Amino acid sequence: MDDVQVIHFLTRALEVSASESNWANVLKVDQQIASLLSALAGKPLSNTQREALRTLKQVHQEVNEHCRRQSEILEREMMLRRRNQEGALAYAVFMNDEDIG
Repeated sequence: MDDVQVIHFLTRALEVSASESNWANVLKVDQQIASLLSALAGKPLSNTQREALRTLKQVHQEVNEHCRRQSEILEREMMLRRRNQEGALAYAVFMNDEDIG
């Protein structure tokens, strides 16, 4: 596979992993992207490579934003569960076995 094919492959893998909420794979692909970019650093790039990298950068930014939003959603859900758990615990402290049933 040449560099352009690898860039396209990683771009698609990143999109698919994010759309499936496969965060472990998003991280794996992100690491592969970092390795690729390190390998390309300082080398002259063709117009085709530059265009493929622009697309990869755009997708990477979109996936990063998607991850940020999903993280915020998860944080809110965890906070809500903690509050609900604290409320249930408070009831349990003030109730005895006869009150429960």
